[in-house]
Amino acid sequence: MKRVDFISPGARLEDALKQLEIAWQATKVHWNDAISQKVEDEYLLPLRGQIRSLSDAIGKTSQTLRRAELEWQHPRDRCHSI
Repeated sequence: MKRVDFISPGARLEDALKQLEIAWQATKVHWNDAISQKVEDEYLLPLRGQIRSLSDAIGKTSQTLRRAELEWQHPRDRCHSI
């Protein structure tokens, strides 16, 4: 059975958030007014929280799927999966 990989896309999403934060910090050097603060408060801060929550969910889902996969394997195949 083919394994589903949630970790790699989650890591790419976290990396994209880091790149966005770097770009945003560079932008704030030149754009620092009430509108830029509104963009940060209404879009970037919620996005950070959503991605962190999603990353936690991805980790928990991956662990659950791995445990289920091990439980459903034939006993002779279990020693090769660990």
